[in-house]
Amino acid sequence: MEIRRLLLCTAFFVVAVISQYSEARHSMHSLQRRDAEEDINYDEEPQQADEASDNEPQNDTEIAGTNEPPKKPSANILSQPTTYEAKAGTDLVLECKVSPDKGTVVNWYKNDSLYFMGTMKLQTSATRHSIVANTHDLEIKNFAPGDEGSYRCVVMNDKPISITHTVVLMTAPKITRFTATNYGSVKEGSDVLLTCDVSGVPPPNIMWSRNEHGENRRLAEKDGEFSHNTVYLKDLKREDSGEYYCYALNSLGHSQKALSITVYGKPRVHVHKTVVNSAVNVEAILECTTHEDDDVHMRWYKDGKLIEDSSTQYTVSTNGSHSNLTVVPSSDDDFGTFTCEAENPHGNHNRSIELVQRPVLEDFSTKGSKLMWTVHSHQPLEAIEVQIKNLEGESDWQQINVPLPETKGHRYQITYDLENNNLDAGKYVAIVKVKNNHSWSGNSEPKNVEIEARAQYIQHASVFRTSNAHSIRTSSVIPSTVLMYLLVRMF
Repeated sequence: MEIRRLLLCTAFFVVAVISQYSEARHSMHSLQRRDAEEDINYDEEPQQADEASDNEPQNDTEIAGTNEPPKKPSANILSQPTTYEAKAGTDLVLECKVSPDKGTVVNWYKNDSLYFMGTMKLQTSATRHSIVANTHDLEIKNFAPGDEGSYRCVVMNDKPISITHTVVLMTAPKITRFTATNYGSVKEGSDVLLTCDVSGVPPPNIMWSRNEHGENRRLAEKDGEFSHNTVYLKDLKREDSGEYYCYALNSLGHSQKALSITVYGKPRVHVHKTVVNSAVNVEAILECTTHEDDDVHMRWYKDGKLIEDSSTQYTVSTNGSHSNLTVVPSSDDDFGTFTCEAENPHGNHNRSIELVQRPVLEDFSTKGSKLMWTVHSHQPLEAIEVQIKNLEGESDWQQINVPLPETKGHRYQITYDLENNNLDAGKYVAIVKVKNNHSWSGNSEPKNVEIEARAQYIQHASVFRTSNAHSIRTSSVIPSTVLMYLLVRMF
């Protein structure tokens, strides 16, 4: 009974709450409807539903304007135009960074041919070309000849913008042409322009050198005027003839070519000895040579008079650029000045040789206090004289006679030491001359010579008196002193 009463009370309570909630909602709706009715202006004339006010736009126009999507901002290219240098067989990525990136369409062109529209490939032959994932960059796999050219990245805005990359294939250096003025054959005193045309990527550096006595020497600023691919050599001499080299170098390797330069001019004569000793009825051979001249004619003169080839008194033997004159003097008149002359199409040159009976002195040299020289004389030697002068004081020339060597033919090698003459230590200048039974030789070239101070030996002297009884002997003084010392200790 009590339970039933409790359930009944609960049911009445729920019904009362629901009833109050319904009344509250009804009151709220009534207030809202009243407020809405009060906002209506009953004084204005109602308009037709399909008519619009003169000052207001049509409803369909307002709806269309409010539904138009916002305009997308234009994209910019952040990458810069670049020249790419690629080795064959490598992979290359051409950059095209844009902002904003999302939703931007980028096309790629190669030499004005459209390769990619977005990520879609339009050239089926471009099997090694692709767009890098999640970017607009163009990748070229296994770069090969034919891939070089201009690549254009185009951003498809209302007004498209683009940048262009240049792609080149790296190649090893190659010398395409190496030339010289007049094909490298020029007259002495002339100038020569060497030109070395090269190809390669990156552009090769050029170096120049020449072969000197079997060694390659790089040309320096003192050798000529240098520009990009030329060197201008001025006032060439005969010794400038030889092989010249052009070297082209870049990071992929190097190349070289050689060119021969020949500087021609009048011949140059060289004689082996300027003075030759001989005697009556003694054969003498005079030697003459020209330098590097094949097309040359050689002649001999005696005291300015041409020696004919038919002469029986002289024998001329010429082989190319070398000529010998054999002379057998029969009298004093056959000695004198003999001249060798060489001539080619560009001029002539000559040198003279004296054929004499006086001694000929050669190869004079010094070493410390020693003098050394060579004498040629077919006549017997009569005197050898050395003249010296001290360079460290105001002294006069001193004359020293050198002993004659034993006769052993007509060539003598002589060595003489000045220390044997008790000269003061110091620096001297020396001259040598030699006489045979015909006349004196000429003086030798002066040579410096140095004489060192001699070592001094110290002699020990004994101190004693003239009387033996009073002589002071070291051997007797020491024992006496010892004996006196012992006696004092004892007492």
